[in-house]
Amino acid sequence: MRWIRFIVVVFLITVLDAGNLLNLIATPGLHIRPDLLLIAMVFFVSHLDITHAMTVSFFLGFVADVSGELSILGPYTLSFGIFGSLLCQLRKVVLVRRMLYQALTIFVMALLIRGLAQLLLMVKAQQAGANVYVILWGTAAYSAVFGPFAWMILSGLTDWLGLRERPRYGPTRIRH
Repeated sequence: MRWIRFIVVVFLITVLDAGNLLNLIATPGLHIRPDLLLIAMVFFVSHLDITHAMTVSFFLGFVADVSGELSILGPYTLSFGIFGSLLCQLRKVVLVRRMLYQALTIFVMALLIRGLAQLLLMVKAQQAGANVYVILWGTAAYSAVFGPFAWMILSGLTDWLGLRERPRYGPTRIRH
């Protein structure tokens, strides 16, 4: 993994996610749009070894907290870290090579991560925003539809980022 290049990619994703460019494709009214940091987290977790994948999960959660509109740090860091680590452990079961599986994985992870983050925000702020569940399900569905296309773009960067395809089972290197 080339970390400087990874940080450049994360910076670009963060600018897109936090900026107004995604508002062009957001749904009118509720302002539902895909969660690019979550899609990137699922992509990187599926391509990295466990130690790096867990580090990337926490880092992307921290970036989601910092770039979010709320000034509360922690909910997305914890959510991304917990469920990114869980996805690391389930990689032998969850295959994300096909677009349908990528979409399903992104959908489930979006529900889990954003749901836990919203729960932590409600505990901290002791209030729930309007249409929380509609936004949660809408963001998960929109991310699942948009995710495989973003996955193709990120897949084109795997060599540049120093990511290698891992074998599904067994050690990464065969030692004789």
